[in-house]
Amino acid sequence: MGLDLSVGFGASLRQDDPEAADDLDQRFAGVARVLARHGLAPHVEPSACATWGSQMYGYSGLHYLRRIAAHLDAGLPLPPPGGAGSAQDPVLEAYFEDVQGKRPGLAQRLFGKRPRFARRFDHLIVHSDAEGFYLPQDFPKVLFADDEEVPGGMLGSVPRLLAELERLAVVLGVPDDLHAQSEALWEACEDQGEGEARWEQYGIESFCCVVLREACRASLATGAAVVFH
Repeated sequence: MGLDLSVGFGASLRQDDPEAADDLDQRFAGVARVLARHGLAPHVEPSACATWGSQMYGYSGLHYLRRIAAHLDAGLPLPPPGGAGSAQDPVLEAYFEDVQGKRPGLAQRLFGKRPRFARRFDHLIVHSDAEGFYLPQDFPKVLFADDEEVPGGMLGSVPRLLAELERLAVVLGVPDDLHAQSEALWEACEDQGEGEARWEQYGIESFCCVVLREACRASLATGAAVVFH
């Protein structure tokens, strides 16, 4: 089991499960209200379009990539390839604290141990890791909402997320022709920390970058949201 990513999810449900499609429509009604509050154009989810889907690397893989982004955003060296504790990485946790507006503790203020963030990876990092939407619409800041109105409580922008992923792909040396089903990419995940190329050593991070990048490109091509579910 793991985090599923879909593009054209509503179109797929309309064919296979109309009742579930109606439930998804209610979710998008909440999205519309959030967009309206921020003065943004409504999102119209296509009722028919090409569909795309993939799984992330379990539920933890996303944190491997977020950890890399947090370190880069703080101007720190690239950390070693991620492991089981990636979600608890102190720099990644500090990024979340910065987003929440938490002030550094006394020890951090005295010794300057809390990183300073440029916040160039909000759309990757500031989003639910289990549910929610990215919309094929350009808006600079992540939009916050009540969990009951929008699954996960946050809306991300596909163009902004794609730009963040492209920066990470350059740092990791991810070839543009890699795709989610590339055998070499799966082998790199299994051999995390090994390999000659940097993207191979950061196999799980590269896999997540590739899958999210594919999702973004499919979203921009179809006009459908990227759905985490």
